[in-house]
Amino acid sequence: MKETLAAYVKRVSELQEHVKGNEEATKQSLIAPLFMLLGYDMTDPRECMPEYKVDFGKDRSTKPIDWAFFQNGRPAFFVEAKEVTKKLAAYDEQLADYFAKAPEAKIGILTNGVQWRFFTDLVNDNVMDKEPFIRWDVLGDEAPPFDFLTLLQRSQFSAQLIRTFAERKRSQNLLVNELVRLLEPSLEFTKLAIANVETRNLTTNVIESWKPIVASAISEWAKQRALASVLRAPQTDVDVTPTTEDATKPGDESPTPEERAAFAVVCNVLGSNRPAAHQHATTYSKVHLRERHTWVVCRLYLGRRRPKVWLPLPIEQVRAALPDMDVATPESGWTSVTFDTIDQVEKLKDLLRASWDALRTDHPAMPASATAA
Repeated sequence: MKETLAAYVKRVSELQEHVKGNEEATKQSLIAPLFMLLGYDMTDPRECMPEYKVDFGKDRSTKPIDWAFFQNGRPAFFVEAKEVTKKLAAYDEQLADYFAKAPEAKIGILTNGVQWRFFTDLVNDNVMDKEPFIRWDVLGDEAPPFDFLTLLQRSQFSAQLIRTFAERKRSQNLLVNELVRLLEPSLEFTKLAIANVETRNLTTNVIESWKPIVASAISEWAKQRALASVLRAPQTDVDVTPTTEDATKPGDESPTPEERAAFAVVCNVLGSNRPAAHQHATTYSKVHLRERHTWVVCRLYLGRRRPKVWLPLPIEQVRAALPDMDVATPESGWTSVTFDTIDQVEKLKDLLRASWDALRTDHPAMPASATAA
């Protein structure tokens, strides 16, 4: 997905100048391609209805919204599109009207193809929040919001998972704003900080001149503290013994009990000669070789009615091993298998071992004790 999103960002960069002044061109050239990339059929009215109308009641606007996206025959989210040069803040209320009249849709998207604003109703049910939980500047941000866009994919879409993500993102945004406020040095704090280094009288002008320096010093101090904590961390050899403990990185959320239980099943399937570790991500957890978290044996998607396991194996190999299972290609390089319960992961025994062995073959420079029998 990262490669396709990189291609999308390049497309927006190349085409934005050519669609200025034309809203329809903005929709077709900058906005619709993202949803097609996420797996939506923009030509199927069962999935995506353009110019969708909701009854707003007497004396309210009846202007249709640009797109309503459906799941199981009901609106899942709305998209209001504007011409590429338009300022989006002026159109929040128009999008909010649809929230009020179509409560089953819990996501509102406002975009001009370059700026994207994603809303939900965390503060009051069916009342769109005043602030988006994610803002995306396609050309200004270093990277797209991969975690959220993964959730927005048609194959992965779950309103509850997106709401959980939005709640966490909103809490994070509130905390960041509060930290910014706290770390913005006040006159009193600056005066205390420079008392032993400034030889002039501590007039208001002198203290004000120090404020940006103190702010920069705080930032540098925080970086040095973070580096020092890493350097002080105990250095041990890689433990390659089988374990059902997760290998969560500092700052990541701990795996849920359900994820731990699923990991135990996978470890049992792999056997003692194929040690693995476990790490929680925003929308899934992954099982990987213990030496590096990017060497992924499988992904576990458990927060849904029917769990899925993604394997980095060709779909032909998976279908041959599991001819009666629900198998698909959700993303380039991955094959997904859908189960009724996570206990059925045991059916993946040969495939999981094949995935582990393939990773070990690709990364053979390991201690002898880490090599599978």
